[in-house]
Amino acid sequence: MCLSSAYEIGNDGEKLICDRVVNVNVEGGSVRLTTLLGTEKVVEGKIKSIDLNSNIIRIEKE
Repeated sequence: MCLSSAYEIGNDGEKLICDRVVNVNVEGGSVRLTTLLGTEKVVEGKIKSIDLNSNIIRIEKE
């Protein structure tokens, strides 16, 4: 099983916002992240990139 870390990209660089992400859903202008334990976090922004080799999701703030 591949678990990813999600980072928010802003003016002050990248900040870890969620670890052990197993599911990503794009909902209009936001991204819903679900962790291995079922915790959900909604981030306002859009997906900038997903690196499957490094298991990194980058979300750009709007």
